[in-house]
Amino acid sequence: MKVFFLGCFLMFLPVMVHAHAGPHGNDECIVNIGDTELRLSGYQFKGSNPDRHYCHHFPYLGQTIIKLDSVTADLNNMAVELQLLKRQSWLGLILNADDAFSVIKQQEVQYFSKQVVSIDADIQERDVYALRLILHDANGKQIHQQFVFLVGFPFAQIMVAIAVLLLFILGFVVFKQAGSKRQ
Repeated sequence: MKVFFLGCFLMFLPVMVHAHAGPHGNDECIVNIGDTELRLSGYQFKGSNPDRHYCHHFPYLGQTIIKLDSVTADLNNMAVELQLLKRQSWLGLILNADDAFSVIKQQEVQYFSKQVVSIDADIQERDVYALRLILHDANGKQIHQQFVFLVGFPFAQIMVAIAVLLLFILGFVVFKQAGSKRQ
């Protein structure tokens, strides 16, 4: 439960990339790296809608693929290095420290002109993860950005369970008050 509350808290920290421009499933998940806008599309191929795109929240454990492409710029002369990170320190995460995450997978430099730029992993632990992007321009300049997301928390089911629990509590209170008025 503390991961849930911490994840909600982290979404409001101004130092993190907030690339989600709409509801989950919207393919307008934009990451700004310097003057370059990249579209991030996450896939998990599970659930009732396996072709759904994800952004800040990946509800399932298992095979996870994150793909990047350009929104507006011509990236033919650019490349990107991707690192998938897993939270290693709660305190580091809260304080935005360098030791907050550890690398669990690293992709070699990928060129936008030659292939689909992506990283995939079989994620088996519910936790906070991040994608570190290192954009290499034609002049050799590197721009770093980190994108934080949650994996393995089925928020829709959690919210339904909370709503059902609140309805039971409300029904209990109403019946208890109705019973006490009859006496």
